[in-house]
Amino acid sequence: MPPRLFNCLILVLLIAWRPLCAAELFYLGQPIPDIQRPWHSTDYQRLVEALKALDSSQADALPRRSGEFTGPIYQRLISEANFRPQLSIYTPLDARQNEAREVLFQLKELMRLYFDFRAPVQPYGVEALGLMSHSLRQQAVLFSLTSEFWGTLSPAEQRNPMRLQGLLETKAAAAMLVSSALDYLALTTQFDRQDLLLYGAELSQQLPALFVHLGDAVRVELLARIAALATQHPYAEVQTSLQQVLPVLTAIEADIQGQLAQPQAQVQKPAALDLSLPSAQ
Repeated sequence: MPPRLFNCLILVLLIAWRPLCAAELFYLGQPIPDIQRPWHSTDYQRLVEALKALDSSQADALPRRSGEFTGPIYQRLISEANFRPQLSIYTPLDARQNEAREVLFQLKELMRLYFDFRAPVQPYGVEALGLMSHSLRQQAVLFSLTSEFWGTLSPAEQRNPMRLQGLLETKAAAAMLVSSALDYLALTTQFDRQDLLLYGAELSQQLPALFVHLGDAVRVELLARIAALATQHPYAEVQTSLQQVLPVLTAIEADIQGQLAQPQAQVQKPAALDLSLPSAQ
């Protein structure tokens, strides 16, 4: 083969080979998913395994939100683009629901790594709060898929005890997540002020999408807690964020109560078929 043709062939192979290798990424010796594409639940699981291995052997090793080298990893971790596979209409709805549940589970595992409530000050404050914000967005996506799936069921299936139990468990898990999210606002000694201000603003934007799906008693309790925080939180900026969302949540609650108060439409029975002989004229 002529040298010039051989060199061209090598160049083509290198160009074709580099994108294939781009998916292989290592962080401090641990393999992690490709950060150039949206992540699936399996990617999150792979990251969890890598970070658990690092956290057990190295201090201060987890990716930082604004780190020069680790920032892109963390930004992929909380990217809203990761929701795209779950929202793709080309994937069966039940598969997308299961994917959303698994991603939410993996996010909770990541929060276990990033939160350390034994420490007087959170070592990964802004990262931990960012994970909580992203978990709330993931929970809203799961609710959206659950509502879509519920609409495909027949009335008889919607009354199925197992279906109802699954729905109640989803609502209960979401209620615990939202309650915990509000708890973190009060931890002013463990989180930096600026981190809590950012978190308060993000939280106020995400609450309406979750609030509408929660149970009656939970909504009433959350409204009371948010109203208290909107006037009593130590930081005026957090108060402002919650004061802006409180009327939205109040309007949602009023709309829900208005719909519940409306009388249920009575289903009219079809008229009985008259099979009697016609009367003689």
